Amino acid sequence: MRKASKWQLIKGIFFNMGWGYVLFRARFEWMRKTGWLKKRFPVDPPLLHYPAWKPFSSGFFWVWGAREDLNMTKSPVPVLQEKALKILEGKISLFNSFEHTFSGPDSWIIHPETGYRYDTSLHWTQIPDISPEAGDIKYVWEKSRFTYLHTLMRYDFHFGSDHSEWVMQELESWMNRNPINRGPNFRCSQEISLRCFNWLGALSFYRNSPSLTEERWQKIAHFLYWQLHHVWENIRFSRIAVRNNHAITECLALYISGIIFPDLPGTQKWKEKGKAWFEEEIEYQVYPDGSYIQHSMNYHRVMVQLLTLAIRFAELAGEKFAPVVYERAGKALDFLRFCQDPVSGKMPNYGANDGALFFQFSDYDFRNYTSQIQALEAALYGKIPGMEESEESEWFGYAAVPYLRAKTGPSESMHMFPSGGYAAIKEKETLTFLRCGRHRDRPSQADNLHLDIWYRGDNLLLDGGTYKYNTKESDIQYFFGSRSHNVIMADGENQMLKGPRFVWLYWSQATGFSARQEENEWILSGEVLAFAQTGRRIVHKRTIRKTRGQPIWKIEDRISGRFEKSLELLWHPSPFALQHFSFEVKDGNGKILLPSTETGYVSDYYGRKDALPFLVYESENPVFSTVISPKNNT
Repeated sequence: MRKASKWQLIKGIFFNMGWGYVLFRARFEWMRKTGWLKKRFPVDPPLLHYPAWKPFSSGFFWVWGAREDLNMTKSPVPVLQEKALKILEGKISLFNSFEHTFSGPDSWIIHPETGYRYDTSLHWTQIPDISPEAGDIKYVWEKSRFTYLHTLMRYDFHFGSDHSEWVMQELESWMNRNPINRGPNFRCSQEISLRCFNWLGALSFYRNSPSLTEERWQKIAHFLYWQLHHVWENIRFSRIAVRNNHAITECLALYISGIIFPDLPGTQKWKEKGKAWFEEEIEYQVYPDGSYIQHSMNYHRVMVQLLTLAIRFAELAGEKFAPVVYERAGKALDFLRFCQDPVSGKMPNYGANDGALFFQFSDYDFRNYTSQIQALEAALYGKIPGMEESEESEWFGYAAVPYLRAKTGPSESMHMFPSGGYAAIKEKETLTFLRCGRHRDRPSQADNLHLDIWYRGDNLLLDGGTYKYNTKESDIQYFFGSRSHNVIMADGENQMLKGPRFVWLYWSQATGFSARQEENEWILSGEVLAFAQTGRRIVHKRTIRKTRGQPIWKIEDRISGRFEKSLELLWHPSPFALQHFSFEVKDGNGKILLPSTETGYVSDYYGRKDALPFLVYESENPVFSTVISPKNNT
């Protein structure tokens, strides 16, 4: 696997990201290294005149209200109780993947995996986000998001208990160990924004608790204001250098800050700009067909949850966003709905997946997107006849007046999303999902023409996932590269050339994409130009024929262009698929190809990987014909 040269890297960044990005990053790094950036983010900032809690709380609102005002059916299920009791013992789920037991006041700054202790005397600009010694900084950020408070709030509501004192002690513990603008937990403005959202939600839920004393409130208000001040001072970084779900989160935080704290210095400007920028980001990041700029199902869900919060919060504040926000929200919802497996409720594990789920108000598995889809539906359409309801919908509430007109479509159909480059065939028991993208925004993984197949809730042909953002090079090459996807590799090369971190060079590009229906088949066809780093023009065309009403797929792959050694067709079947389905592969001359089996991995959840063999069909012939069909015992 070739590596990018310094010249290729420089040329690729300039070509793909543009001069504006390059100049901003250069200036930002210069300001950080020289100490100029520090001046905008004060440590030990002055106390301001924060409103007193009791009179303030009478006008304070959040999407979900005080515990006493919630009008939901109580459902004290054992699984919720078990999760809540674990949290009270210090056992927190990280990335919705695995538990870690936290103890002691320093748990906020100690890396759960490596044990590295961050120095909170250092200004956040001096804290690296990539460090072999410390490990993946996301691990130390995870608890500080405070998403686990949602489970305790649900527990207190459904079981009639009261853990407000425990929650307030958690907030105090964090504030005591994380001085403003120092240490790792001020390194990322999105993390700060999420923390503020979840603090505000807890304050709303426990607003009538004696545990929320005036002294505690003044301290919390001080930290809230200066965290939001940090977001304001650093917003250009997210809007220029990152421009993804980070920017949406932070713009929403600025908008909300001006409504929550209307009389504090600067917040009205933050609100005005935050709202306008939020509208711009939604229009820019959500493509007209509803697909998302980050080419990731999980980040698409992150954006959906932020839209749900934004739409309901604005409505309760008596405000509206520009019409494009509601229009794109509806399209984003349609995309998720159509690409969701009809049996399991899960989505293809497509694109970068860091385990994020900002607001946790259901007991569904992390891979099941049903609860978040239903919540946005409630925010957009209100409560309409026949609507599926979920607990998350109840927490976020229903639109008083629907923003969009409800629509229904055929239960079985085929649909293309040309702006983002996706297509899917959806039947009662199957989902066939194809990626064929012409990248105008940076790709997440080298996976053009990846094919995902689901049958009766099982992911027959699967995506390897993400695993970790900061790990050994071989894992990054595997999970982010082509080898963990159902694609073709030429001469052992990824479809694109891997650069540092999240950077890909020589982006693969779709040159053709179509879908059509015949009496007995659904037909998808995509064509991409890839492997440009080799200096050769190599085109891969894939055609999928799905037999209507039957779990039978015929896939033809054709490669045109010069390759030096051989081609590898990669299929990543589930254990169920290997047991119950046959994979018959022939070359262009009709010769049956036998696969070799390689040990690969699947990462359904961030930070976890499980060994899973995959099939490799190697040939010098540029045509592969695959038939996937049930064995006799299926």
